[in-house]
Amino acid sequence: MVLQFIIPAVLVFAFIMVSAYAGALRALEVYFDPEADSIFLSDDAEPPEVRR
Repeated sequence: MVLQFIIPAVLVFAFIMVSAYAGALRALEVYFDPEADSIFLSDDAEPPEVRR
């Protein structure tokens, strides 16, 4: 009875962890690759404007 909740929870947790790991590896690959463009590393972005 408890297994019907634990097994899907473990599978979802494992899927999320593998996805996060793959995303982190991809982010590091883009960060350290001088040939790849990343929106987060662009130099020509203007600073955000502060609304008042």
